[in-house]
Amino acid sequence: MTVNFSNTEFYRELESSLPASTGEKRKKWAIAIVEKDIDIKDLSRLLKCEHKIASRFLWLLSDVGILNPTKLFNELPFLLDLCDHLNPVYKTSFASWWHYVGVPPENEGRAIDLLFQWLVSTETNVTIKSRSLWVLFKLTKKYPELKNELKLCLKDQKDKYTNDFEKRVTKILKEIEQ
Repeated sequence: MTVNFSNTEFYRELESSLPASTGEKRKKWAIAIVEKDIDIKDLSRLLKCEHKIASRFLWLLSDVGILNPTKLFNELPFLLDLCDHLNPVYKTSFASWWHYVGVPPENEGRAIDLLFQWLVSTETNVTIKSRSLWVLFKLTKKYPELKNELKLCLKDQKDKYTNDFEKRVTKILKEIEQ
């Protein structure tokens, strides 16, 4: 017996249940999105809902990316364009997504600009800073001319945040200088 699945009903479930959702529940939804190949574009209207729904949807997309990096990777250009018209804080999710799945070539220029902004901003939390520096470091492999700018930014960020962040900065500085 085959159970009918409705994308519309799934969207409504997310809209009503995301605000009080748990990590475990979001992982189950992420599995459904991957297994049923639900189009992220169809669900992206959730980003236009109230902040609690939108923020939990961003977390859900991280779970999708962890389960199926290609699925999220393919939607990142669309999502970045969409986020240009939404709450600016939503863009910081891209630091995590680019860390998990990589940066689409068509977004590399914007990604580099945003990642450097987040890395040096006093408004950015240390998690986003850490993910930004890892993504930038990966991008220096493709764009070696970024190494000097990254090195200068990292030296500026040294001794300002947590011990873990300090260790990451030190490790990446050593690798850049090799």
